[in-house]
Amino acid sequence: MLGMPDISIFTASELGQRLRAERKALGLTQQQLATRVGVTRQTVIDMEHGNNVSLYVVMGALAALGKALKVTDARANLDGVRAMFDETE
Repeated sequence: MLGMPDISIFTASELGQRLRAERKALGLTQQQLATRVGVTRQTVIDMEHGNNVSLYVVMGALAALGKALKVTDARANLDGVRAMFDETE
């Protein structure tokens, strides 16, 4: 599979950084991405800086970059935590 590996993203800033990296990996300028999404370049700049933009813009940018949103459970696995503290070897 080409592209960047799956990573966990927990903040708007992290998402913006990831979208910027994806845009650059595809050789797109901010203006080119903005045109594909139907927004201004300033909106792309705001998104890449983790500023508040609409979900419509984020989803449009993901689609324009050939990416999708995947929601996963980020809570700790209780059995895994117990195993870390299990003193029986």
